[in-house]
Amino acid sequence: TDLEMFTHAVSHDLRSPLITIKGLLKWIERDAIGGSIDRLKVNLNLVANAATRMEQIVGDLLELSRIGHVCSQLDEVSVRELALEAVQLVSGIIVEKGVKVDIAPNLPNVWGDRSRLLQVFQNLIENAVKFMGVQKHPKIEIGALSDDSGTVFYIRDNGAGIDPADQARVFDLFTKLDQKAKGTGLGLALVKRIIETHGGQIWVESQGRGKGSTFYFTLRPSGAQSVTI
Repeated sequence: TDLEMFTHAVSHDLRSPLITIKGLLKWIERDAIGGSIDRLKVNLNLVANAATRMEQIVGDLLELSRIGHVCSQLDEVSVRELALEAVQLVSGIIVEKGVKVDIAPNLPNVWGDRSRLLQVFQNLIENAVKFMGVQKHPKIEIGALSDDSGTVFYIRDNGAGIDPADQARVFDLFTKLDQKAKGTGLGLALVKRIIETHGGQIWVESQGRGKGSTFYFTLRPSGAQSVTI
């Protein structure tokens, strides 16, 4: 069933830019014959954009397929350092949207593949900024909660929020709640797979549109080296 759903999602999202390219090629031929250079340049640019989107989709799919099947170096990882580095990597859009980011000072260390875990933080932070919506004081909080069952990390924003009906499917392949948003719709699927291969779980909570979102996830604590990435 998973393979069938995966094949359907991939074929659907790759078919769209292919149809665009095939349709534009007819117009490009007409432009070339008719000598309409300006229109030819516009249509060639549209073809290039469609091809770039296909390249992004294939790249993300290859990345998704590698997770869990490639041996990686496992180390003790500072979650606070991960969060700081991830914020730096997406600082451009953070500054552009005037988002304040608060990172808790005493985040516990975990055991895992540092580069993969950095992908988790970068993706979730970038996602929070991207879907901040119209907010006078945009803010992201990165922290952790501890109880008898262990530590739960969270990335919380006061942005656009997620309708309860959509929360169960945000981690599905190619899911884009905002069709105008950039990206392939594979980011949260990648995040989910990375967390699960580290022996953890991830979920999202939101009271609805305009009320912000909190992504919670668990990871093995430092010293728990029985992780296969």
